[in-house]
Amino acid sequence: MLVKKLTVTNFRNYRQEVLSFCPERNVIIGENAQGKTNLLEAIEFASAGKSYRTSIDSELINRGQDHAIVEVEFFARDYDHKISIVIKRKSDASTAPGAAPKSEKLIKVNGVPKGNTRGLKGHLVTVSFKSQDMSLIRGGPKDRRDWVDDLATILSSGFKTVLSRYEKAVTQRNRLLKNIFENGKLSGTDIDQLKVWDQQLATMGATIIKHRVKCLDLALPIATSYHEKISGQRETLAATYYFHSTGSENQYDEDFEAGASTPVPNTDLLNMEEREIASRLMQLYKTRRSDEITRRQTLSGPHRDDVRFTIDESDATAFGSQGQQRSLVLALKLSELKLVSDHLGEPPVLLLDDVMAELDLRRQGFLMESVHRGMQTIITTTHLDGFEEEWLSGATLISVVGGKVEKHESLVATS
Repeated sequence: MLVKKLTVTNFRNYRQEVLSFCPERNVIIGENAQGKTNLLEAIEFASAGKSYRTSIDSELINRGQDHAIVEVEFFARDYDHKISIVIKRKSDASTAPGAAPKSEKLIKVNGVPKGNTRGLKGHLVTVSFKSQDMSLIRGGPKDRRDWVDDLATILSSGFKTVLSRYEKAVTQRNRLLKNIFENGKLSGTDIDQLKVWDQQLATMGATIIKHRVKCLDLALPIATSYHEKISGQRETLAATYYFHSTGSENQYDEDFEAGASTPVPNTDLLNMEEREIASRLMQLYKTRRSDEITRRQTLSGPHRDDVRFTIDESDATAFGSQGQQRSLVLALKLSELKLVSDHLGEPPVLLLDDVMAELDLRRQGFLMESVHRGMQTIITTTHLDGFEEEWLSGATLISVVGGKVEKHESLVATS
């Protein structure tokens, strides 16, 4: 799988640019804040129909313009394809002052209109590694949930649909909890409605948890192998799934230390039937009902769970050194890359955004060695220091200044 051409119009700080990429190594170079990351964002936007940097599509439109266009021509599964996404501002007088302007997306795949972003699934698959991915270890539970969910979306058919339905059901249940709180009492009708929502959430939640744990079970052995090579040590990696049953996510670290969240070994979850997991969730809803009404939100379920990574049984977030954390994240991302490649039967497009700044020379070298020939890589950087001459040989170099491509050249291959 490879991107052949990217065309951006009024996207972020770009007015209009057309970029061609070579089948293997592509380096986008430029100073900070010139638009390097915006180009990778455009490719990911074409892949998933959403930005990893903002949930507000109108922010992607160049200031003063009323629309933006991203077009990607790519090769996958022995055929040429094209994805086109147009973002249009909607003039709506009802938009509150200070609120983000509303927008709509028009999506086409090979000229065929798609009603929503689900129509993009599986066409252009990317795996990205950026400096923000250190949040896998240093960040909060949502960062780790998002990583596992993104992987499950690629590996598990139907997972994204279940996750989307679950999130909508949580919103509906929260609305009911708010109404109960405002009414000041819990009626028989309210109890009946809660039972209906509880059953739906427990059933879908069990499916989500099962998929997450399966993905972790696939990723951990691969990540362990990579981690040993990176660190040069035989350290045991493990991941434990936590049912977060109390408190708020902002208080998670304190809850974790106090044991307020319930750890469940992944092997136990793998051996449990979904109905057993659903039963456990139903019990959590029942136990937390009073607190949920007071807080007007659903406090238990996969939308609040966490995954904790350990190195030799020591929690990597709380006790891992910076070097250990960097090695762990790199190993996890490389395991993701291998799993996706094996699943697709061909390598995805690898997007590396300024990761050299986060890794020391040894880890930089390991990453570059792991990016094998035959896989398209598009990497952003402020300089070429740290790149081996052999790796750069034959690469396409794209120089970006102020939202414009100033230079587009192929580096001479050495014999």
